Amino acid sequence: MLRIIIVFIFILALSGLNAQDKTVLQVNSREFHKLISGNSGVLLDVRTSSEFKNGHIADAGQLNFYALDFKRKLSLLPANEPIYLYCNTGYRSDKAAEFLVKNGYTQVYNLQHGIMEWDLMNLPVIVEPDANPDTDNKMLPDQYFALRGSESLVFFDFYAPWCGPCREMMPMIDSLKVEYHERISIYKVNVDASKKLVKELQLIGVPYLLLQHNGKVLFSRNGAISRSELTELLEKHIIEKSDSKIVTSNR
Repeated sequence: MLRIIIVFIFILALSGLNAQDKTVLQVNSREFHKLISGNSGVLLDVRTSSEFKNGHIADAGQLNFYALDFKRKLSLLPANEPIYLYCNTGYRSDKAAEFLVKNGYTQVYNLQHGIMEWDLMNLPVIVEPDANPDTDNKMLPDQYFALRGSESLVFFDFYAPWCGPCREMMPMIDSLKVEYHERISIYKVNVDASKKLVKELQLIGVPYLLLQHNGKVLFSRNGAISRSELTELLEKHIIEKSDSKIVTSNR
């Protein structure tokens, strides 16, 4: 009986080791740069062709995460070589990495915070000659710093066209922009078009939401928010701003 228990424990330990082997290796930009510079393997950008052309890591291949045949093509990668994956923020590449690991790949590395962090570290990218930079809702640092110092409430929605949660929130942000136009200035900021500002603010993910008044941050959030939660927040700060004006005028 004791021998059976020992064998059972040994089997469990082996399965635990195997489970540990089957994990995505998350690395930061510096580590990723060292890995792809000093080792053989496959470097793959899983963004769209347009995103890739506007700035990619040297020697990277490209497969569109949203393409219908993406998983089939991903499965053609050599299983006996290290695979290095990246996208803009690390989300799409992480999903691709998880798929590979589940299908038996054992050396899968993901650039955890994507090329947004890579850019912040001033690591090299290649922009293709036929790149078509996005200019929608572009904001320069000077514009941003002028707006954030305003005496009115200012709300910034930092988004990206490729970001699913950002796209889901867009109709809500557009409608609130109309609803609150006399009380709060609401700006949509496309991070793909505003790379100088992104670097200035050290942003590594979207959506990023920011409410400011006179240069002071009243609220910030990484990630999506519901309409009811955002409306409650805006109303709260409108009331507080109005109350502070009354107090100041009575002094």
